[in-house]
Amino acid sequence: MKNLSKKELDKLILEMAAAADVKAAVSERQERGLIKAINDSASEENPITVKAGPSTIPEVVSSYKVSGCNKFGCEMYTDVVLVTKSGELKVSCKGTSAPSIAGGGLLGAKALIPDIIPKFLEAAEKWYLENGFKSGDLIPDLYGKLNDKDKRLAVIGTEEIGGPIDYMYVGPMDVKSNLKDGVLTLNGDLIVASNYADTHDIYFRLRKRRNDQPFVPGERDKNGYPVILGRSPTKGDKGRRIVFVAKVPKTRQIVEF
Repeated sequence: MKNLSKKELDKLILEMAAAADVKAAVSERQERGLIKAINDSASEENPITVKAGPSTIPEVVSSYKVSGCNKFGCEMYTDVVLVTKSGELKVSCKGTSAPSIAGGGLLGAKALIPDIIPKFLEAAEKWYLENGFKSGDLIPDLYGKLNDKDKRLAVIGTEEIGGPIDYMYVGPMDVKSNLKDGVLTLNGDLIVASNYADTHDIYFRLRKRRNDQPFVPGERDKNGYPVILGRSPTKGDKGRRIVFVAKVPKTRQIVEF
């Protein structure tokens, strides 16, 4: 995995600061609710079974929240750790509205799958031009479907970025639970991460930072990658955001690369 320069890391940290604030506002409630439900019911002396949708995890004794950033300045892939009698299980928490699989923008994606980023951006710029978009136009978001190997990496992650995760917890932001006969049933689904990757298509999403950013074909960033989106005339933001998503809208545009 390629080491990022200090300048790249500084830029990524600034990008992720805003993303972290949004994530905390919409999902920390879910993470803390999950932890509370488990820790209110389980202990070393009184292990419980956690049941959530398709998964049942025995001998859970506690749980804790993972915070901070990974070595690339991105948010950690792991949100919550379930502690069992036989070891720890890493969980990534998601809402039911299909949020991004991973954060970190271009540099986060580059850290995870470095060789695929320039291919996607070159294909994206070519797609816009071939579909009649000209310099200065406002362009739609664009998606690129990952192959099987890359999508598993995107879902599960690596140790360097705060993974690999064992499960995804997908459910409402307000965690509800019911404890009966030592079994804690939750109102979300615990899905084995590798199974999630195998049963879902995963996409790159190229999107604007600001809605009024113009198309700038031919312009390159310091890495030689297509910039695609120029400077916002109202806010000054420049360049594109790239995230991983598991769903695309019906009106989506998908590029082959």
